[in-house]
Amino acid sequence: MQSNYLKKYNNLVISDLFAGSWESNTLNSKFKYKLSALLIFFGMSATLSTSSYAVEPLITLKDMVEKTITSNPEVQTRYHKFLESGYEQDVARGNFLPNADLVSTYRNQEELVKLSGNTGVPRMNNELVLRQMIFDGFATSNDVKRLGHNSRVRYYELQSAMQNTTLEFMRAYIDSLRYRDLSQYAKDNYVVHKQLFDRIQERVSAGVARKVDLEQASGRLALAEANLLTEMTNLHDVTVRFQRLYGELPPETLEAPTFFNAGVEPSAAEALKVAYRQNPDLLSTIEDIQSKQNEIKTNEARYYPRLDLQARKNLGTSSDGKNSTSAADLLELTMNFNLFNGFSDRNLVKQTAEKLNGARDLRDKACIDTRQTVSIAYNDITQLQEQRTYRERHTNSIENAREAYRKQFDIGQRTLLDLLDTENEYFQAKRNLANAQYDLQVAYARTYAGQGELLKKIGAARGNLPEYSREEYMDIENVCQAVAPVQMQVDKAALLADAKPLSNTYASLANTALAKEIKVEPAAPVCSVADVTSRVNDWAAAWRKKDVDSYLKFYADKFTPEPPLDRAAWTKQRLEHLSTNGKVGLILDGLQVTCNGDKANAKFQQDLALTTFKVKKVGNTSCEVCNMKRIPITAYAAKTDKELQLERINSQWQIVRELTKK
Repeated sequence: MQSNYLKKYNNLVISDLFAGSWESNTLNSKFKYKLSALLIFFGMSATLSTSSYAVEPLITLKDMVEKTITSNPEVQTRYHKFLESGYEQDVARGNFLPNADLVSTYRNQEELVKLSGNTGVPRMNNELVLRQMIFDGFATSNDVKRLGHNSRVRYYELQSAMQNTTLEFMRAYIDSLRYRDLSQYAKDNYVVHKQLFDRIQERVSAGVARKVDLEQASGRLALAEANLLTEMTNLHDVTVRFQRLYGELPPETLEAPTFFNAGVEPSAAEALKVAYRQNPDLLSTIEDIQSKQNEIKTNEARYYPRLDLQARKNLGTSSDGKNSTSAADLLELTMNFNLFNGFSDRNLVKQTAEKLNGARDLRDKACIDTRQTVSIAYNDITQLQEQRTYRERHTNSIENAREAYRKQFDIGQRTLLDLLDTENEYFQAKRNLANAQYDLQVAYARTYAGQGELLKKIGAARGNLPEYSREEYMDIENVCQAVAPVQMQVDKAALLADAKPLSNTYASLANTALAKEIKVEPAAPVCSVADVTSRVNDWAAAWRKKDVDSYLKFYADKFTPEPPLDRAAWTKQRLEHLSTNGKVGLILDGLQVTCNGDKANAKFQQDLALTTFKVKKVGNTSCEVCNMKRIPITAYAAKTDKELQLERINSQWQIVRELTKK
């Protein structure tokens, strides 16, 4: 109602204002008065408008992440599992305390012998029974320790869920920014194509342009409309993803992320070291190993006797048994020592030992998974940083060419096809640059999540969670090797040196004097340093995995081994080496590849090692399995200079000679 009044008053003042007269381009006193009143009114209106419509505060990324990890159902499930494990430990701890029971008995028993003096078994008896465990073979203490480690397993699973949910939210958050930009680019691209289409249509109608130009413009306009529809669909889909994780639709204004400003470690190996100390998935498996070790000790308590102290206080007995032993108070110490129960205790210990072995296998898997996640994400950061530079250079160059083409088109020096091509290329260049920039942010988030640091980098945290100190056994049980694959580098100088000069094919095709069809022979295969390098690395990978079939397929049928071995003896020797128990460690140092047509040479220093494992007793506790530890032993180690001679056979690089120099 107030706004309608203001609008009405505003219209009256404006109409009255312009009803005043102008004399010699000067304002009379009446007009000045009305102008002053109008300015005062506008000032009051602006004040009322500002007070009525407060600016919506910006929701920071930190606040959004904290809301997500506090309210997300998956994280909440892990949180309640963590609380549940704490109460489970309290339940086991209760076995240290005495047990008090009030026991009331009423019986009707046949009297075989008539007893006098009220010494028979009473029909009704009430007593207070107090039981206290004195010794149970340390079963309770070990069970409490087991559940303590189990609680820490649930804690790190909660941390993992928060890291993964935050990473998924960051993908949705960054993609929301991405598709907002891409949608705006698509809108701008559509507007430009529509304007060009209208201009061409006017020229065709005026008879100064060809109709085929209008067809080209119409086709490109349809493509721009399809691109706009695609980007708007992508924006809708990422909005739904954001809503699923955050619980609300994304706000109109999203804060630009800055969590990646801290950067990453100088090398992939250093990044892996951080991940192996902090990754919650890995830490949870280490805690699970400790839990299984305590479970073995808990089950071994069955080999010990159990001592219990029991006290009975009679609270009232029926008259027929008031002088019987049932009416007497009692204090007794009882021992229960099982002598035989069908080997169940021994088999239970063996069963738990296998659980321990499975927990160690899961730890090894967590090492491998963490290495893969962090190595790939770290490599993506390096590659995308370089790619972003090229994308920026491409976008700037195309933008300058686009402006020049527009001016040249206006004066008839460029065709419509040239103009449409530059518009489309400019649109794609901006899209590629935006994707590279946002992919880089996602790569940082993936690296931090693999290291267990994503929440810390954002500055977000969930309250009411304990902070566990790092225990010594975490370093003892952490057997992960911080060895990252070498990042692939392109030797551009070598590529140019190996490249053949450009042919004159295009120039001959442009010559309109050629009337007959030119038959182009297929180009001969070109040796690529990158292809040969990849082939050699695949050969080494098959050796490490001891994949016999894949390994032997790298050798050509005409492969000739070094004397005195023939092909059969060489194959038998390799089969024996690959079937040996142990872990193969193979590193190719200083790999250099040279190409010559369909032949190539690869020279490197081969660092080969074979590691076996021996079970050794390292302790003298009651837990036999816990006393054993796998000790790595280097069974073989050698460094040799090696040369592989390869040929392209059936479009595949295969080894024809393998020369070794020790």
